[in-house]
Amino acid sequence: MGKRLLGCLTFAGVLAMSSAAFAAPVYLNESLISVSVGSGTTATTSNNTFNNGQTINKVIDAPSADAEEFHNQTTHIWFSGGGLELLFDFNQEYDISTLHFWNYTGEGYDVDNIDFTFFDSSSTQVGNLSVSPALGSSPGIKAEDIALAAPLNVQFVTAFLTGTNNQVDFQNIGFTAEVSTPRPPSTVPLPAGLPLMLSGLLGAGLLARRKKTS
Repeated sequence: MGKRLLGCLTFAGVLAMSSAAFAAPVYLNESLISVSVGSGTTATTSNNTFNNGQTINKVIDAPSADAEEFHNQTTHIWFSGGGLELLFDFNQEYDISTLHFWNYTGEGYDVDNIDFTFFDSSSTQVGNLSVSPALGSSPGIKAEDIALAAPLNVQFVTAFLTGTNNQVDFQNIGFTAEVSTPRPPSTVPLPAGLPLMLSGLLGAGLLARRKKTS
């Protein structure tokens, strides 16, 4: 009995540790997610530091949430003429907890508002959010960490960025999240062996009924 109990406790411990490791928060950047320019982006060719999405990946290349960015032509995104729509694909479902945003340092060019829409793996909308990020720090730009109301089971994100004077200028964007775990169904599962026991009782009842009527 003692060995069996110890085995159960050991197995439970392994499950707990593996679940904890599986659900550990991770920083989502270009190594785990992809980004593209959405069709909602204003049609313009003025002051764009990306070309048909070929270099848009630099908006998710920060190596960590606490990385320091320096503003130059090769590191930042500058889009003028309207709004910029970005489409993110996380490749699997995550529960998002924090948005990290490296904004530009001057009011005339920074991002003033971001409208987020969150979708699960079936492209069903699971939430939306609007944020007004603060100006970036100077000279080294550090991310503003914005706690989210934990959008769950998110795989696809649409972000629409706008700014004063129709300017959108920022360094980087990223997310901290945990891999989504399967949610248990609302019904309570039957204990192991109960279906077999019920089947046996039903068979015994039918047998007794046959004897009674014969």
